[in-house]
Amino acid sequence: MKIKKELQAKERGITLIALVITIIILLILAGITIGLVTGDNGILAQATRAKEETENAQRNEESVLENYEQYIEGSTNGGTLITVTGNETTNTKVRDSLGNIIIIPAGFKVVNPGDNVEDGIIIEDVSHEATKGSQFVWIPVRSEDKYVRNTTYEDQNISTTAYADTGYLPEGIQPETDDSVSNEKVERETVVNAGGFYISRYEAGKEGEGILVSKKGAMVWTNISQADCKTTAKTFINNENVKSALCSGIQWDITMDFVNRKQDGNNNIFDVITGNSNRHTGSKATSGQNENDKVCNIYDLEGNCWEYVAEMNSYDRNALFISRGGAYDKRSGFLSSE
Repeated sequence: MKIKKELQAKERGITLIALVITIIILLILAGITIGLVTGDNGILAQATRAKEETENAQRNEESVLENYEQYIEGSTNGGTLITVTGNETTNTKVRDSLGNIIIIPAGFKVVNPGDNVEDGIIIEDVSHEATKGSQFVWIPVRSEDKYVRNTTYEDQNISTTAYADTGYLPEGIQPETDDSVSNEKVERETVVNAGGFYISRYEAGKEGEGILVSKKGAMVWTNISQADCKTTAKTFINNENVKSALCSGIQWDITMDFVNRKQDGNNNIFDVITGNSNRHTGSKATSGQNENDKVCNIYDLEGNCWEYVAEMNSYDRNALFISRGGAYDKRSGFLSSE
């Protein structure tokens, strides 16, 4: 009996100890489980994040599908751009109804979403306070072999060896060695990678205390040196998404190729080789006044005032900068590509 009782007592003792140990283990496991379930990285938190991510992905997918539907609809019904207003913080790539790619810079909107690139896609600054309302037109450069000078536009003041001026590219893409060769190389790479560039829709205008704009009806900015013109142009807009600079001679030639033989604002053929007196107002006008001097939604290409470009004459590198465009004088007879 004694032995039996002792055994029974021991069995009960062992059972109680085992129970306590089991409870302790369960409490430890429960604590771990509670942490896994309710902590910052717990199951509940992860499940919530997964749900939110799934919903966001679903919304993005719906947005992409909607964009494709708009694009397909646009391709079959005359077309509109997928995106009318660019993202406020990043540039946006879109296509017209013919499949041409356009970059909408951050802070800009498309003015004419029903048009295609060949009509002249217009963007407008909507977020930069000083330059708000300024407009630009996309000039496509579809391959590197399209980024070339057109020597058929040259005259006695512009030789085929005329070279790009230096120091005109904005901060961020300015090459380390600032010479004409490196300037043109960096500029070419930048434009070709983007698939094109924007040119101001109007002659450069001046507002207030020296604020550069590209707006219809603006007072044209004259009596400015080429050096000041370079500085003003490359500080016009210069951020991580948009950088401005003075138009180069090659870019002017590309623009001439883009508009050549297309209809002007009065449905006449715009020939860039032959001067047309109808494009000249007879007196200096504010920007964008002459429909005869409008093609692909770009005004003031031949008439009104000469334009500086980032180019110098190879005959006299220290003295003569190249001008393009034309004058308001109808007797001038200048080529529109000069």
